[in-house]
Amino acid sequence: MSDPIEPAKRLLSSLDFGPSWAKDVVPRPVKSVQKEHATEEKSADFQGNRDGGRRERGRGGEQRGRSGGGERSFSRGDDRAPRGGRNDRRGGDRPYQEREREVEIVPAPGVRCSVEPNLDAIHLIAKEVLHVARVYSLYDVAQTLISQRERFHGIFTMEENREPMYHGHRDNSLWLTKEECVRHFWSAEWRGDLYEEEEVEVDGPQGNFQVIAKCGLSGFVFGPPNYHAYQTSIRQWHREKYPNMPFDRYAAKIVTERSEEAVQSWLHGMKTKKRWRPVGQEDSPWIKEKAEVERHFLNNRFPEMYVATHKVEIPASTKGSLFSPSLLIHFKMSAAHASKHPAILIPTICNLLEKEHLPVFKKQGKLFAGPSRPRPIPQDTNFSERPAKILEWMRANADTKLAALWKAVLPEGEDEPSSEWLGDLFWLLSQGHLLLFPDDGLVMPMPKAQEPKPAKEDKKAAATKKAKTKKAKKPRKYRRSRLLAIQQKVAEMPERERASLRGYERTVSHRIRLKAALAKQRKLLWSGEDADDTN
Repeated sequence: MSDPIEPAKRLLSSLDFGPSWAKDVVPRPVKSVQKEHATEEKSADFQGNRDGGRRERGRGGEQRGRSGGGERSFSRGDDRAPRGGRNDRRGGDRPYQEREREVEIVPAPGVRCSVEPNLDAIHLIAKEVLHVARVYSLYDVAQTLISQRERFHGIFTMEENREPMYHGHRDNSLWLTKEECVRHFWSAEWRGDLYEEEEVEVDGPQGNFQVIAKCGLSGFVFGPPNYHAYQTSIRQWHREKYPNMPFDRYAAKIVTERSEEAVQSWLHGMKTKKRWRPVGQEDSPWIKEKAEVERHFLNNRFPEMYVATHKVEIPASTKGSLFSPSLLIHFKMSAAHASKHPAILIPTICNLLEKEHLPVFKKQGKLFAGPSRPRPIPQDTNFSERPAKILEWMRANADTKLAALWKAVLPEGEDEPSSEWLGDLFWLLSQGHLLLFPDDGLVMPMPKAQEPKPAKEDKKAAATKKAKTKKAKKPRKYRRSRLLAIQQKVAEMPERERASLRGYERTVSHRIRLKAALAKQRKLLWSGEDADDTN
């Protein structure tokens, strides 16, 4: 027989007797007792359906779940099965907490990010090229530079009509808003240089506390839901640790623990509090609240740590936690694009290598950097015995390997070249007479075959030839005036047709015809003829 007082206990445990200021701000955490009862009911329900299904299969050979007795039937298409398993499309076999932290972050609007090599890395490469006297492809150099984060940096540019970015020059952090800068202030290593921190013992909170709320993602203890700082603690922890997660989703992850040990542990931790004071101001009072410290930092010490700028250069070795999330997305996209297409770094590498006085030349359509540009040797140049022997063998084998060269030119009984042979080869390489590649390929630049110059022609014959090849100018066509064409057309019209035209006396052609008629009339008058016959 069931206990009649048990339903009343469950009802009282589900009621919220906290103060009014603690209600309807943050969703209440789910009680652990209710979770246990719900888990027991579901397990019993599933067990009953499973047994009932077996009995139904034994009778009729068809799987059915009983519908009576308040039990649910689990059909094949039921989607109320537990989620988070290996076949869950949304999460796969990843932990549930990690899937909840995933929030889509979009790149910041108005920001452009580009990747460029570091000057120190270019200096080391130029030093290596001169030291080993080898020729390197600029494409391979670009791949080497983009392969490690210490060898390149990112350049962030914000549009001028937008709010500036905030660069922390102490740790190369970069943020979009002042709120993010203040959030970074609490985790920055330089915070101790601005404010001294001290822990003091205080009286613990007084009240009837039975339940302790914790963060379901990190395990941080917020305290009892009826504690006056409960809402503030949740808001602050969410702002510091999970700013990219919606607050309602984060509040749903809060769990509770109902035990005397948890309550006593929380009370013991609340008997110590932190307070802060600006460094170098021993006479100023202690600041007891974090909000007051943030306000003091914004009003007094913010310009010392952050600089507002529209363009800044950040090393790629900077930690990702020192970037605003939307700016970090820009940096990752730029670095990934440069890693897939290293050729976009070649123009910048050429400019930087020229500053290091390292020559860049083109060979077979590709750009290379070496100790010197290729310099073919004329045939009549005299060298000493060892360089002459090396060059003579290289003229016969213009493209070979370094091992084959030593095997051919070294005296009998010597397997390894001596310092004299190495010195002569190094001189030829540094002068550009030979090219040594990273794969030990050895190439000798050959002089271009000179074409025979044509004999000088007579000046008169050249002038005649030039005059023949010159195109004759086309005669310019005479273009008759449009007014004369209209006048002629009007004159050819019959008299009646000309008279039927409206406004004919105001036309240009009529004026031209009248002018011609007057001229003809004057001519007739001077000649003594009768002018009445004129039109």
